[in-house]
This record gives sequence, C-alpha cells and structure tokens, in this order.
Amino acid sequence: MAKKVREVRRRVGGRSARVQDSVLKSVFELFWEKGPSDLSIAEVAERAGVHETSIYRRWPSRHALVIDACRHFIDDVLPIPDTGALRSDLIAFQRSAKAMLGSRQGQVIIALNSMQEASSRARRHDYWKRRLEQLRVMLDRAVERGEFPAGADRVAFLEALIAPLYFRLLVTNESLDTWSDADHIDRLLAGVAKPAKKTRR
Repeated sequence: MAKKVREVRRRVGGRSARVQDSVLKSVFELFWEKGPSDLSIAEVAERAGVHETSIYRRWPSRHALVIDACRHFIDDVLPIPDTGALRSDLIAFQRSAKAMLGSRQGQVIIALNSMQEASSRARRHDYWKRRLEQLRVMLDRAVERGEFPAGADRVAFLEALIAPLYFRLLVTNESLDTWSDADHIDRLLAGVAKPAKKTRR
C-alpha cells in the first residue's frame, strides 16, 4: 500500500510540470555559476536531464528562460504565509519579500525583470497576474474569518502592499531596512476597514 501511495505522489503535477521545475531550477543554478550571457541551453538540458527540444518548445528565447527561472526562484523563497491572522500573514510576507529583494539574488532579478523585450513584457504581465491570484488566498481566508471586507478589491490591496518596496528600490533608491512593515500594513488595513464615502449630488 505504501508503495502505491509513493507512486501516486510522484505523478502529481504530471511530467510536464516536473520537466519545467527541473529546467527552471537548473537555469537558476547555472545562472549564478556562469552569468546570463554564458548560459548554454545545452548545459541546462544536461543538468535538468531533459532534451534541448523540450526547452525550445516551452521558451522562445534564452532571456525568457532566465526570467522565468528567476520568478520560479521567487515563488520558492516567498511562500504564502498562514499564521492564522491576516495582519501577521501580511507582515510575514512583506518581511520575506524585503529580505529577498535586498539580497544579491533579488537585485539581479530586479535588473533582469526591468528589461523591455516584448516577449518579456508579456511574460511579466502573465506572471504577476498569476502571482497576485496566488496571494489572494491570504485575503480569502481573512474574509472567512471576518478580518477583511468581502467587497474590497483584493488585487488592488495586494498591489498597494507590494508597490512601495519596488518604488523604494527602483525610484527613490532608499533602503528597505527603514521601511516599517507593521505601520504600512496597519494603514492599508485601516483604509479598507473604513466605509466608502458617498458622493454628493
């Protein structure tokens, strides 16, 4: 019986998902060992244990492959917290995000993601749409607990949560160490807790 359970677990996600996971992890490893300019698709395929054609079918360019690998890394190092309360979930997530963005890996990932190649822009849009949907689970749980208004725009709230970090890094060049997670999150939560003002006619 135990053997059957293990076999079922190995099939979860399917071969395509396993190939993608292996390729993206291999890309990120080679990316740090060699740099993006010396990254070879043949080396990626060898390390991932797949054929080169499996990579070319999924990614239109080496740059797109590197970008996806960086985002795959972000998803791995920034799991969605489940502390039992919305405020502590948000604080835990933002602290993890600050640590990642302030790291050497984070700085290079930001630089790569700022490239304006047409295919990269489309992939960036698709990534953030998917990522925000994943993060919504924190707010969905909070609605069930009565901590977040059901009618509030959850995506807009998440954008307001994340945007100041990128603003500091990319616009004002300020340290993330001086950013108060708790104060920022308390302001956001206070904002959605207030009833919307009625416009006078």
